[in-house]
Amino acid sequence: MSLKAIGKVSNFADEKTMQLLALWKESVSIVELEDTDAESLVYEEYTHYIVVHAPLDMKFPEKRDEWNKRFCKTAGVSVVELIKINGKQIYFKGLFAANHAPVYGIVPYTSFDKQDADFPEAGMELLKKQTMEVALPEANGKTILDVGCGVGSLTLQMARMNTDSQVMGIDLLEKTMEQCRLNAFAYDIKNAAFKAESVYELPFDDESYETVTCFFMLHHLDDIPKALSEVKRVVSKNGTVLAVEPLDHHHGTERGIQDWVDHFEKAGFSVETQQISRAVFVKAKVNC
Repeated sequence: MSLKAIGKVSNFADEKTMQLLALWKESVSIVELEDTDAESLVYEEYTHYIVVHAPLDMKFPEKRDEWNKRFCKTAGVSVVELIKINGKQIYFKGLFAANHAPVYGIVPYTSFDKQDADFPEAGMELLKKQTMEVALPEANGKTILDVGCGVGSLTLQMARMNTDSQVMGIDLLEKTMEQCRLNAFAYDIKNAAFKAESVYELPFDDESYETVTCFFMLHHLDDIPKALSEVKRVVSKNGTVLAVEPLDHHHGTERGIQDWVDHFEKAGFSVETQQISRAVFVKAKVNC
């Protein structure tokens, strides 16, 4: 039996950006319906939906084989959160489908679907939640820069928490920044902006940000001292740099708390640290 499409996906996902599938859970996609109004498919009493769509045309590494099973076989099935509707457009968070992918069905996620089940737990998601409960309230000031913002979920959280601030998120890929802008539009967040830039060459004036955040990104870099030098340049003299780093991860050099203290002190910062589960929260100030 062949499935008939009822619409298609509109987002900024491609094979390269979808490698960040765990981050994509926080991204917004639009389902553009063909012949049906959104009101006939969504219901006021339901917040989440099951969407059946075309599979991803890619394969994840063996350690992510669970994603292959779910999204890369004969069809993809996403459990999504409804954000809003607009005519024939439905905005969903957490749709794991590429741009222009056909959508075959949309049904509510109901009490019938809530089952006890066994499956591997993703420990990193819990760790990020634990650390952000501590770190995000520390991010304030009129100007905030989020370095390595990914799909912008934490950038937008900071913008919500600081409505009088201007929050800038940067990451390397323009496609990802376009997705960040779509996310901000979907949530009607107007005090956040996004640019595709490198932390090694920040296009901002000296001392232009009161707070700079680097959440779960410094350990990915080849040249941490160069990155911290640029961060120090753009943060104001009375400003703050906030960083969170895992103390155990599966790629690159593993670093302990003292290693991160050394990196920041060598870059010219005074440092306070707090261990939160398997991560370290760094709060740094420029040495005057």
